[in-house]
Amino acid sequence: MNLSYFSSTPGIGGQLKTTSEDFAVEEITKNGTIFEIDKDVKTDNKESESKGEFLHFVLQKDNWATADAIKEIAKALHTTPKRFNFAGTKDKKALTTQLVSCFGLEREKLDNIKIKDITILGSWYAREKIDLGDLLGNRFKIRVEGADKNSDKIVSKIYKELDGKFPNYFGEQRFGSTRKNTHIIGEKILKRQFKEAVLDFLCNSEGEENKEASLARKELADTFDYTQALKNFPHYLRLERTVIAELEKNSNGYINALKQLPRPTLLMFVHAFQSHLFNRMLSHRIENGVVKIETEEYYCKENKYGFPDINQKSESKTDWIAGKLIGYDNVLNAEEKAMLKEFNISQEDFKIRSIPEINSKGGFRTLFAPLKDFAFDSKNNVFAFSLQSGSYATTALREFINQKPKRND
Repeated sequence: MNLSYFSSTPGIGGQLKTTSEDFAVEEITKNGTIFEIDKDVKTDNKESESKGEFLHFVLQKDNWATADAIKEIAKALHTTPKRFNFAGTKDKKALTTQLVSCFGLEREKLDNIKIKDITILGSWYAREKIDLGDLLGNRFKIRVEGADKNSDKIVSKIYKELDGKFPNYFGEQRFGSTRKNTHIIGEKILKRQFKEAVLDFLCNSEGEENKEASLARKELADTFDYTQALKNFPHYLRLERTVIAELEKNSNGYINALKQLPRPTLLMFVHAFQSHLFNRMLSHRIENGVVKIETEEYYCKENKYGFPDINQKSESKTDWIAGKLIGYDNVLNAEEKAMLKEFNISQEDFKIRSIPEINSKGGFRTLFAPLKDFAFDSKNNVFAFSLQSGSYATTALREFINQKPKRND
């Protein structure tokens, strides 16, 4: 989907993520601490002396997906990844820091591991684990390769147009890192098209980067031979193989096949479709040139770091608008109802009685997000800024990099 831009000046062009070092991400904790790259973390946490049940540590990784890095650490420690928790996932093709916790891990064992491109910047004991979302945001430094020679003037002009904020679209990662079909599977689940959802998950090969996996998906789409598929599908496609094994027992048991997937994975499909609806609605509002508060939306205040907090409602019209992530419990306006009708989906469809654990009542997300601590080094074409948790750096940078169609103002 082509999303509307908030600024009108054509961007500087160029390419992101030529190497992982071109995309640096430093996590900002709930108390505002920034875990800086290559900087050891010291703590005077008194719980460290009393040895809580959890070991917290700051993980620095280069060109590792968060889940893969934790799996490798768990393997080196002869334990299971299930003992580990983290506040937020970080991109693979990036140099990143983040807070992780592990239950029952001795600090000395962690200090002795040696894994290529993984560094532990500090560790301490704590009484509680890290929960997903236990962060304020992230600080970025991102270099653009091949940008326009007049990048400094262009970036300044665009930043002035944005007035320090950008549309808070969900980034492409939300819809699948390669195949981009996560929201499509979610849509099919909501429509109770369980067979189609399963087959899209297993057989859709568009964008598949691994040749062996692509061939296996295509063959299954042609043959529906689940016994052979178990031989063909690479072992790293663990979730797909779990679904295939269930279908080998009952080739028409599509609901049971879906239920073999972990709840977070199933929720990811539904949430991706909700994200698609959010992006589409926000884009339409920006395209029409009017983004004002609508039915059941509200203003929210900022936290002490300057990021919007959807849990702090406000009466001020200068604060941030919290828009809807549509579910069964929202009150919708006419435009939102029309959009659902276009997809042939009702609000009641977000209650999935055959898989009730993924029912979604809906939620809220700010329509715009602030670009905090923004700076641009025109000599090296490096952007620096901080974003709230849940906002996407690639979404912010599209305003500065992409060419843009003319708007009908």
